[in-house]
Amino acid sequence: MKLAKHTLLIDGNYFLHSRLFVLPRKKGTQLLGDHKSQSQLMRKLSIDFASELRKMAPFIDQVVVAVDAKSWRKDLFPDAQYKGTRTQDDSINWKGVFDVYTQWQELLEKQGVVIHRINGAEADDVIFGWSTQLNNEGKNCIVWTGDRDLIQLVNYNTAMDSYTLWYYNSKRKLITFDGFTDLLNNDRQETLTNEELLFDMSSTNAMGNKLVDDIKSWSDKNNVQFESVNCDEFIFSKILQGDKSDNIKSVVNWTKTAKSGRIMNYSISEKISFKVLDQFTAENGEFRIDMFFNQDYLDKIVDIIHKVVGKSTVEDIRTRFNQNLDLMLLHYNTIPEAIQNEIYKSIESDLDVKPDFKVLSKMESILEGTEWIEKKGDSAPSGYDPFAGLSPTPKNTKLDSETTSKLF
Repeated sequence: MKLAKHTLLIDGNYFLHSRLFVLPRKKGTQLLGDHKSQSQLMRKLSIDFASELRKMAPFIDQVVVAVDAKSWRKDLFPDAQYKGTRTQDDSINWKGVFDVYTQWQELLEKQGVVIHRINGAEADDVIFGWSTQLNNEGKNCIVWTGDRDLIQLVNYNTAMDSYTLWYYNSKRKLITFDGFTDLLNNDRQETLTNEELLFDMSSTNAMGNKLVDDIKSWSDKNNVQFESVNCDEFIFSKILQGDKSDNIKSVVNWTKTAKSGRIMNYSISEKISFKVLDQFTAENGEFRIDMFFNQDYLDKIVDIIHKVVGKSTVEDIRTRFNQNLDLMLLHYNTIPEAIQNEIYKSIESDLDVKPDFKVLSKMESILEGTEWIEKKGDSAPSGYDPFAGLSPTPKNTKLDSETTSKLF
């Protein structure tokens, strides 16, 4: 496996909301309802973006921010009420959020960051498109998000010797494919020729060695933990479980009356989903995502769910499974062709856009010449980070992508 620089794919919706919900709130006022709190959001976005980019710059050569639009899934599956449980938080001025987020995107775009939004597509779809396109061209990428659904994109493309990784900065975790750690630990070329050492530090061996050192240094300095995952097994389990945050029900749901008379609701858990997977593997060998689109294998999956879980008819399981597959799996067989065509057409025009890391690595440089950097009254001095002591997004905070989709 080769090690080359990466494209950083940022889930813009996650990035915005995870910063929005840690802003200080003043009782009785609407967040982002005045210039002061809008300035706080703009500075928070820029500080966190610059901080992370500064750390990752040695092994990044392109940056893409994927922005949500209204999802095709809502139009195609109206009965599923996709993300239908999400409600707008009236304590937040969403027009103020939209205005700041839009201006922030424009500032980044001026410095070579690709801002990618496609009508009808969610950020997940856009990131899938970039990951697929880059890997098919032999290029590596890192998805920066807190959305675990995107772990399904982690993979190693054997044919093109390229890969995709998943990074969650708040948890300091890098999800990798099996073998990535071996790549860092064992694939370093210890012996370079005199010509490489003295005259050709751009050689494959020399560049590979430097990237190994840069990634290890980044991991050590920032306490980033590596964890490998089988993305095919991951998405198999997720599809069976559903996704409560997106209002996607489990493939099987049932109730049970407790001794107290209380009605208890149950669904397929992670543990049960892997029981199904283990049974499938025992009968059919290792699972691969392409099996989802083979009718014989699909029938076997449904039958095994019925045998292991029960609680529903085969036909009901089949219907729910197929719907979850379409709603949750990021794949060229599930995303509408028209949406994919627009995504790839836009990607082609932006593949060679490169960022100005010198500007993007400092909040002051990103905001230079704007109202957001000027001192006004009691505003914080340039360079001061008022959020340094704040913790990441609080547990159980819902990152309301539905609200952003409505605005955008």
